[in-house]
Amino acid sequence: MLSREVKKLALGVSTALALLYSPAHATTIRIGATPSFSDALNDIIASFQNYYIINGNLTYNVVVTTDTTDNLKSAIVSGGATGPYDLFLSSGYVSPYDLATSNPTLVVGSPFRYAIGSLMLYSTSVDISAGLPSSLTKDFVIADPATDFYGKATAQVLATTPGILTALHGDHVKTRDDIGSTFAAVDGGIYGYGFVAKSQICQYYGGAEHYVDGTYHHEYRSNNAAHPYLELALKGIKIARTRATDEEAELASFINFLTGVGTSVGTDILKQYCYKIP
Repeated sequence: MLSREVKKLALGVSTALALLYSPAHATTIRIGATPSFSDALNDIIASFQNYYIINGNLTYNVVVTTDTTDNLKSAIVSGGATGPYDLFLSSGYVSPYDLATSNPTLVVGSPFRYAIGSLMLYSTSVDISAGLPSSLTKDFVIADPATDFYGKATAQVLATTPGILTALHGDHVKTRDDIGSTFAAVDGGIYGYGFVAKSQICQYYGGAEHYVDGTYHHEYRSNNAAHPYLELALKGIKIARTRATDEEAELASFINFLTGVGTSVGTDILKQYCYKIP
């Protein structure tokens, strides 16, 4: 959620660098990612491209498809060696491991951890800075626990929340398909509050976390004794798609950039989105 002005400046810098260095040819890799990671991923890709224009005179293109974890995984399984993605970046760990164990010929190596997320209760209008209200008599929204990793974490938090049975009996717990549409429902005022990904509402700079003025938030940490949930470990896995040598080199360079191998530029961007680094 960098400011519009900063993004315009970054785009201008990227264009100027491309004109200045004029590399001979470009290669392209394709990434399938979940919606909650799209903002951070787009910023990482822009910095990745600039970095390799300057450090190697290489033009690296990256095509991103954002979709639910299940849809991305289905496309990988049905596509085989000519499938749509070179890299799968999941918002959790289950799907990458499932691919590796159930379809080992479709992947290369083991799943790798690239970030650690956190769960936030968020509102644009209701003061929930102390956490969920003691009386859960108003509608609120969560990501679907059956399809979304953040939704699963939210369900674990709610399981240890007093009053949750009353809320369920009163049909006050609403769901959206994924954490992206859950955030949109809260941010757009459809629901007074709901559980979202920390990266969707937080920016870290100047040694402190920053949130939009006038909004309210409360962080639920995975190691909180009162409301524990499984750590939101974001994992990726390399897909065994047929690639040319230069595409293979770009993919390796991107994974290194994302995970902080050789340079911290990528991991610094993850920190700006309030992710923890493994």
